[in-house]
Amino acid sequence: MIRKNTPLPLFPKAAPALVIKTRTSALSVCRLTVDVASGEEIDVTMPAEDAFVVLYQLRDHPPHEFRLDGKAQRIGPAPKATLNIIDMAGEPRGRLTQPVDTLFFHLPRAALDEIAAEAGAAKVDRLVAPDSWLTTDHVLDGLHRPLIDALGNASSANRLFHDHLMTALGAHFASTYGGMEPYRLDRGGLAPWQQRRAQELMDANLAGDISLDQVARGCGLSVAYFSRAFKRSTGATPHGWLQNRRIERAKLLLPDRNVALAEIALRCGFADQSHFTRTFARLTGKTPGVWRRLQ
Repeated sequence: MIRKNTPLPLFPKAAPALVIKTRTSALSVCRLTVDVASGEEIDVTMPAEDAFVVLYQLRDHPPHEFRLDGKAQRIGPAPKATLNIIDMAGEPRGRLTQPVDTLFFHLPRAALDEIAAEAGAAKVDRLVAPDSWLTTDHVLDGLHRPLIDALGNASSANRLFHDHLMTALGAHFASTYGGMEPYRLDRGGLAPWQQRRAQELMDANLAGDISLDQVARGCGLSVAYFSRAFKRSTGATPHGWLQNRRIERAKLLLPDRNVALAEIALRCGFADQSHFTRTFARLTGKTPGVWRRLQ
């Protein structure tokens, strides 16, 4: 039997990763894969830190040896589409004999504290998966695919959308596995100047890649509060509002038949013509080509 020792670097150096910064910390996710050859054992270690890790299995993981707080455990099978939560303070270690493919969410306690503060809730003491390595999570079942797509093609990732998604997942983890009470709903929307500023920032970057954090900071707000207040004020999420504005700009360009659809897609901030066509059809009921012919 061949044995190797593989220390996992501090997150998110095991990139590519999606990272959303908070005032004092960051929420992150990467796709963590470890190849294990036949007849090989790999000892995996993760440095102790004040953070939690949510592991969402992208393939069946067989029984393996796991050590936390210096105590060895024999872990049973972890099927695909199940999760577990690990307290990094226990300096977790595992011995792998089969390949691993998992989404690795890194949640520092400082980031969880900010999520709780924005919710008007008490701090989250700890995150616990109710069924250890067998916990199912229907929210992640529905949302993991966009994260995988973004991690596989960072150049076309929509930062505003994925910032919004990571913020929502951070609140989901804190609420579902940390007992955080739901967000208070007694706060109002944006002030008129904040709504105007947010829309101006996004309008000026329709063809670019502006992050949710940049827009929120432009309004003097945290990401979580800004997202809720923007929707209350406009009836749409920041990502939804931005997509609608991109479609409106595309409609102004489409009557000019000298401008190719691929060029319009890039001018309006879409990753490519295919992305533009799908979004345009979803929001208008017609493809760009059909809409152009009808004008």
